[in-house]
Amino acid sequence: MPARSRALYALAVGLAFPALRPLPAFGGIDRFLPRQGGTTEIWRITHDVTMRDWADYHNVNCWSPDGRYIGYEHYEPYGGEAAGEVHIYDLHEDKDVAVEAGSHARWANRHNWLFYTRRPPAGEPGGDRRRQVMWLDIDASRRVRVATGPTMIGSVSGDDRWLLGANRRAGLRVAVGAGSVPIPIEGATGIQWIANPVHPVVFWREDHRDASGNDLPFAPTRLWCDLEGHNIVTASPMLQRCHQSWSGDGTYHLHGGQPMSGRRWNEPFPSNLHFLSVIGCGDVSPCGRSGRWICGSSNWGALQIADLWSGDGYNYLDHALSWIHDSDSYSYCAGSALEDNDSKGSPDGTKIAFVTNYDLKDGPITRVTETLPGASRERLVVESTDGFPASGSLSVRHEVVGYASKTTTTFERLVRGLHGTTPWQFENLTRERSRQFRERPPDIGKGTLITSFDARCIPQPLRADRPLPRKFRSERFKGDPNSPLVWQTRTDLHAAVVRRPDPPHLRMAGETAELIPGENHRETFGYHIFRDGNRITASALRPGAVLTLPGAAAYTACAVEWSGLESEPSAPLMVAARTELRTLHEQPAGFSWTRDRWLVSGTEVSEQAARQADAAVREIVHRVEGVLHREWYERGVIVRRHDLGREKKAVRRLFYESGRLARREYHTVSGEHASTELFDADGYITEAILYRTQNGQRREYSHIWYRAGMPVKLVGRGGRSESPRGPGTYEKDGETWVKRD
Repeated sequence: MPARSRALYALAVGLAFPALRPLPAFGGIDRFLPRQGGTTEIWRITHDVTMRDWADYHNVNCWSPDGRYIGYEHYEPYGGEAAGEVHIYDLHEDKDVAVEAGSHARWANRHNWLFYTRRPPAGEPGGDRRRQVMWLDIDASRRVRVATGPTMIGSVSGDDRWLLGANRRAGLRVAVGAGSVPIPIEGATGIQWIANPVHPVVFWREDHRDASGNDLPFAPTRLWCDLEGHNIVTASPMLQRCHQSWSGDGTYHLHGGQPMSGRRWNEPFPSNLHFLSVIGCGDVSPCGRSGRWICGSSNWGALQIADLWSGDGYNYLDHALSWIHDSDSYSYCAGSALEDNDSKGSPDGTKIAFVTNYDLKDGPITRVTETLPGASRERLVVESTDGFPASGSLSVRHEVVGYASKTTTTFERLVRGLHGTTPWQFENLTRERSRQFRERPPDIGKGTLITSFDARCIPQPLRADRPLPRKFRSERFKGDPNSPLVWQTRTDLHAAVVRRPDPPHLRMAGETAELIPGENHRETFGYHIFRDGNRITASALRPGAVLTLPGAAAYTACAVEWSGLESEPSAPLMVAARTELRTLHEQPAGFSWTRDRWLVSGTEVSEQAARQADAAVREIVHRVEGVLHREWYERGVIVRRHDLGREKKAVRRLFYESGRLARREYHTVSGEHASTELFDADGYITEAILYRTQNGQRREYSHIWYRAGMPVKLVGRGGRSESPRGPGTYEKDGETWVKRD
């Protein structure tokens, strides 16, 4: 029986928590490169396939403000609300703590405060059995009951003064403090209640449909209000319905389900919905507090990260491999909620937390090398069958395919649709699809990804002492209680290391050396110092510490996170004699990580000379990363700008007319033109075009026209809702969105 990857302990500040269930030590975080390939290091933080470990919905932060802790919920997915516990994982100590039974774990923005809801403990006086909101101040070793009544909390306001949430969908706010009384937000009902991390704005979700259940295209799906519940406006309409969140710096209300996009936090609909990156995603989430990075995820597909400085993006994990199989007569997942990855980045954007219910380290994975016709049952040809059982069952998207034997590159004597499964989730399965599948299953195409269904089931020894989950014992359960579909594995918490911490900067300030923290340093625990490449610090220097540099040499420094992740070394500082080094808490006034370099005919000149020249180039140069942006000027007026991504390729390209932005393009690092946006003289986007390569030619995939921020026409396929009945031509007709052909 595999041990759990956690050990109960009391937090370093000495606050003891009740041990809800003894959890054996497992040895801490398991670090590895995933079996599917790539160079992204994955940390498996929890390891219990019988319970779901979940770090909240994609738009809710799971990281403490200093990046030391991850808050998550540990629960039986079908066990009811009493089955859940709130947990904290301490990356510095590599240990886990079970806080207590509860849910809705939410971090503050500026303090190591964790908020959550719970049922009153048995025997608590007063007789009030309503939910309680609890406040755990980790640094002060204090736990306080904030309020009674809210059924859920969404997030904490950017200034850490308010909790936003709801009582049975009715919006409310709660002042952070002992014994607060929830204050209703009049006229606001819905879910999520996510506060902007910087600005005094909250968004919540409230979909609007007609009596037949059809979307009302221009009615809101997300709304904004201020922290007092006033000034309610539409944030985005049903026509642009998708997964949404805030960027880490609060600048953008992010939109997923398309190229990563966003609306500025103070520009309610109708307004510009900007393309922010060349890469797209399903769920979209903040990655770091700087606003530079955002991340995305999808269960079947890839996990993404985008750099908004350049608009570049890439997949840091090709497949998250998290999904649950449904039968054609019953949904064992009831939607995607129990398999969603829900990724979001740490405060400095160095790591991304996500969940998956597949073993990314040891779970077998392969790809189809020859298309299998739907009528064939003989063999499935793949790259390799290494790691798969001699006989068993395969996970092919949402279908389970049995096989009786295997060779090194084939699975033999196949059974399609095992356990009543089909290629579609139950919620997307129609009677016609089901009939067609039974008559002739679809082909399994070349390149299809294959995993092991056997590895997606809780091992038999772990089922022995466990009753069936309550959902599958209910009288309303219409599935098969003996099916292995009821024993599918739950999600474990992981983190992907997507970049190293920012290195610090060393400089002389008079007779004293200074260590200036890296550009992003919220997660920094301390620093190591090197003399001529040899480390001279026995333990990491904490911010504010003073170290005597022993003599003349070249000195460098690296930052060390609470997690132990280290940066690359800083640029060297030449010191001529024994010197004191002061490690600063923050970047000093007047210090900048970038500078402007003005060029005329390739020669560096002053800004004044460049602006007077017929043609000049301005480069924004970063101390560590080199040239980030390049701008072209004619007689001091900007005409063009390139934002440089990987390999210093121009990803975002801006074109100006008389100094105003007229056109914005995104290009992949391989040079393919991905999108174009056109702007009018008032700064509104008038057209947004997406391109795809078809038969070797670049063609328009989606073309949307806007009028002062209002979508008025679409040709092709838009986002998830802009083309609700498939690709075609759509136009705004009053308050409806009409398909013309």
